[in-house]
Amino acid sequence: MKRTILRVDGTQEVAEVGNGYKSWNEAIGAGIGEIVVSPDRTLELWCDEEGLCRAEPQINRAATLLAMRQIVGDVIVFRRGDIK
Repeated sequence: MKRTILRVDGTQEVAEVGNGYKSWNEAIGAGIGEIVVSPDRTLELWCDEEGLCRAEPQINRAATLLAMRQIVGDVIVFRRGDIK
């Protein structure tokens, strides 16, 4: 399924991403992913749960603005309820 990926470098990409957490982690380079829900509860972001543990974590400014909390690394954007 096509998904929007917000990259750390500020770019946005629509890419074919498989179903399930393994495919999502692969798409953003994560070992373990987590769901972060936007404050308005319309979006769910699949983020790198261990992103801050990397040697040089990079803040994802677009995802941070959407989530209203610090997010590092690349992120997949889902509409609320699409993650099952």
